[in-house]
Amino acid sequence: MATRLRLCRLPAHQYAAMDAAGQPLSLGYPAIRPLLARLLPDITVALFAEPVPTADGQSIDWCSSLPGQPVPLASLGAAEQAPVLTRLRERLEQTQAIATRLGQTGDSANADRLTRMAVEPAPEQIYVQNGEPVMVGWGCHGALPAAAAMPAAAAMAVPAAAAAAVAAPASAAAAEEEQPAARRPWWRWLLWLLPLLLLLAGILYFLRFCQEPPPPEPKKEEPPKAEEPKTPEDLSDLKEKIRKAEEELQKRLDACPVPEVLPKELPKEPDPFPPVKTEPPKEEPKPEPVKPEPPKPEKKPEPPKPVPPKPEPPKTEAPKPTPPKEEPKQAQACPPTAKPWEKPEVAILLDASGSMGLPATLNNADARALAQKAAMGDPAARARLTGGKGSRLEVAKDSVADLTRTIPPEVDLGLLVFGRCEGTDNYKFFSNAERPQMVAQVQKIQTQEGTPLARGLERAGNMIDGVSVPGTIVVVSDGEDSCGGDPCAVARALKQKKPNLKINVISVDGSGTGKCMAEISGGRVLKPREGENWDDLMLRATDQAPRPPGCP
Repeated sequence: MATRLRLCRLPAHQYAAMDAAGQPLSLGYPAIRPLLARLLPDITVALFAEPVPTADGQSIDWCSSLPGQPVPLASLGAAEQAPVLTRLRERLEQTQAIATRLGQTGDSANADRLTRMAVEPAPEQIYVQNGEPVMVGWGCHGALPAAAAMPAAAAMAVPAAAAAAVAAPASAAAAEEEQPAARRPWWRWLLWLLPLLLLLAGILYFLRFCQEPPPPEPKKEEPPKAEEPKTPEDLSDLKEKIRKAEEELQKRLDACPVPEVLPKELPKEPDPFPPVKTEPPKEEPKPEPVKPEPPKPEKKPEPPKPVPPKPEPPKTEAPKPTPPKEEPKQAQACPPTAKPWEKPEVAILLDASGSMGLPATLNNADARALAQKAAMGDPAARARLTGGKGSRLEVAKDSVADLTRTIPPEVDLGLLVFGRCEGTDNYKFFSNAERPQMVAQVQKIQTQEGTPLARGLERAGNMIDGVSVPGTIVVVSDGEDSCGGDPCAVARALKQKKPNLKINVISVDGSGTGKCMAEISGGRVLKPREGENWDDLMLRATDQAPRPPGCP
């Protein structure tokens, strides 16, 4: 089951952007999401938070599919905001390019939705997860800081109807209660916007020749009449902004047409009626001429033989009815299939520290003794310390790859790797169809320095549900935390927040480390036994059983 984390809850009337038909733009998200997933990378699709209306319809929960703890953009410093805003600008440009391409191919409805979604947001609409931007209330126009604002070319692709959207609230942190912002005199905004709107109208007139069919001309709205004349502000910097916009426009015109995104040619389907090969008719053999037989000598008539009595026909008995065949009984009952919202989650937390490069058959005590002999120049001890394909990490990787084929297909498998104190490598949950991608990712893992076990356990706990859906974290490690963390305290905090979470620990070296994490969460510590298959050990740690053959 994919991760979905709520960023904030806002009133339904806030950020109420509309589509061309006058309907809320958020209602079309379920239809536009598959199109985005097919044409854009997953990280670009995740830019647009998913709107989930509440049961009463008065509010909307804006949710994200990215892992990590979300923070408002305004809570970060200027140095941390700069790369986030750069990524936001690039992904909005990608979405606008897709919208332009769809308009050229005749899909004007989806092109209009994407164009209205990919407008410049206000800073209050932006959240950050693991350094990646996520927008809430998309479709409503805002204003980013001047140093990190989107280039004029990105604003040109936005229709005038979408550019004049509703302004965002004062802060994204006010998810439940909206704080009124201080209003500025409207005529100041009018004096700054009038020249810019005229420039945008000219830009859209030139861009119409790069698009097929041409978009409808935006309706001009009459500005409200000023009640009292005011002294205009200094607009000396407006000429510089207009000059930069014209330069950016020239670059975009030189780069027309938009590069191909959609496939040029669809794969040909096989012909359902293939031509039938006809064989030539075979020639029939000609009959040979019949040779005349010589006349037979006449035989003398024999006396008539006595006619024997006719035998009576044998009596036939009625056939006996055959008993019906018994159908073979099912050897084993099939377990019930979990409903989509009840599918369990399993996250594999894999240790990639340097000690995982030791042979899988060697415990830590023997490894320390061999290390001392190798340091003194013993070549035999050095050879035994080299794991190769039989190292702890290689054995664990092979067992994870086998797990993707034996675990029931309805289980969502997640993957996290820790091996350096600076952080962990967090991968997503992989569905049954994506498990080959997970195997390819596991085979790339290499040993590193450090064992941040506590940090890896915290990341896995944030990734898994453990409340409404049962979740299991399988920790595969051969040592304790070496980066100053407390895995036991992390396990205790996770169990308090997520009662349906269980932590099972595979102690690779057989020492039984990680006992406290398992006991706190109601899990188990498993040690490799002599002669036991590592694939069976990994499957037991997930608390899942393979589905019997013949079951749906």
